[in-house]
Amino acid sequence: MAGLHDGPEYGIEDFVLLDTVDMEPFMKNLKLRFEKGKIYTYIGEVVVSVNPYRPLNIYDKEFVDMYRGREIYERPPHIFAIADAAYKAMKRRGRDTCIVISVFDAALPLR
Repeated sequence: MAGLHDGPEYGIEDFVLLDTVDMEPFMKNLKLRFEKGKIYTYIGEVVVSVNPYRPLNIYDKEFVDMYRGREIYERPPHIFAIADAAYKAMKRRGRDTCIVISVFDAALPLR
């Protein structure tokens, strides 16, 4: 099964859609997406990001506008979708919110 927005050649953009929940298919999908320049992959409402080791033109105003006001799955995975979802939840609940950024050093390099 392919991702929601890209074809199967880009892997699965939400790990929830993997057929098996195991490290091997997880890392294989992450590697495929990395090789295709897709550094963001969801796990439900969480985003996994891989250091691209090169500049990517995915943080300009055009991208901000593409994700602003959209639901999280309307566009391909991106940190802007997570930020917008957190902002909407904060406004809806009338309370502060928190985004956790954590670094994981995988033993299996993607390069």
